[in-house]
Amino acid sequence: MIKKIGISLGILTAFSFFLIANPNMQMGDGPKKLAKMAGEKSPYYRAQKEAFPKDYFLVNQNLPFLVGVALFHPNSDQLKLSKEQLKKLVEKKNTTVPAAAKVAKKIKALELQLAKSIIQEKKDPKNLYPLVDEIAKLRANLTKAHLQCISDLQKILSKEQFETLLKLATTKPKREENKKDDAKKSVEEKKAVSANSTGKDLFVKKCSSCHILGMPKDMNTMVAPALNGVMRHIKMNFPQKEKAVAFIVDYALNPDPSKAVCMPQRIKKFGLMPSQKGNVTKEELEAIANWMFENYPQKGFRGMRHKMMHGKMHN
Repeated sequence: MIKKIGISLGILTAFSFFLIANPNMQMGDGPKKLAKMAGEKSPYYRAQKEAFPKDYFLVNQNLPFLVGVALFHPNSDQLKLSKEQLKKLVEKKNTTVPAAAKVAKKIKALELQLAKSIIQEKKDPKNLYPLVDEIAKLRANLTKAHLQCISDLQKILSKEQFETLLKLATTKPKREENKKDDAKKSVEEKKAVSANSTGKDLFVKKCSSCHILGMPKDMNTMVAPALNGVMRHIKMNFPQKEKAVAFIVDYALNPDPSKAVCMPQRIKKFGLMPSQKGNVTKEELEAIANWMFENYPQKGFRGMRHKMMHGKMHN
């Protein structure tokens, strides 16, 4: 019975497209219906999003799904379909997609049964071979119907239309607003990377001679608290980035014991940090402070006191 099912190729792939221009048809609520039919993903499913029912074909990545492209691709009007051609494509979609989804749902259920049998029930693999064969047969039948659909589509379209369709099948355009968002995001990310790099470079140039970046090898050689410890105390007092940055900028330019957030013994040991006026500008300090907040304290840092309490460091 399954061999007789004619599977619509294109509707499956078309679900991954967004409408932005002049498709031959609007997609409607088809994707929502298929998602509901598919149900929950397996806990072992590796991809971020399940492509149902496409994932359950034997060949699900290396063959094009063309009917959906012809109907729903944003530029599918380039095909210049006749009314008769459009009617045939719609009929194929409407008569075959539900059947394909029904078989895919059965395959999915069998695969989940297979996983449960071997993982939870710990059955002998040999006893599961018939189930594997059944899954393979169903997947193969869907792929055979896929091949038939490609052949049927070639008969509906002219040679020129089919060549155009193949070009459309290799592009996945987005909505115009998504393109704008992506472009804006890209610019913002580049600025963030640039700012982060600038902040680190400035810190190394202006601050690292006193505040070391990593763990100290010899406490006796330190002339100021290490950056990990500095940022640990700053974040404890100013967990919000904006306030932490403002504090760092103000304290570096106008240091005062009443503003200090470190332990009193640190000031006693190292003295009050001298004002950095003339050494660094406010704008440079803001870049440094943003970089400090984003990167310190480093993951796993728990402070000197913790290490001393556990006998890992001694005065």
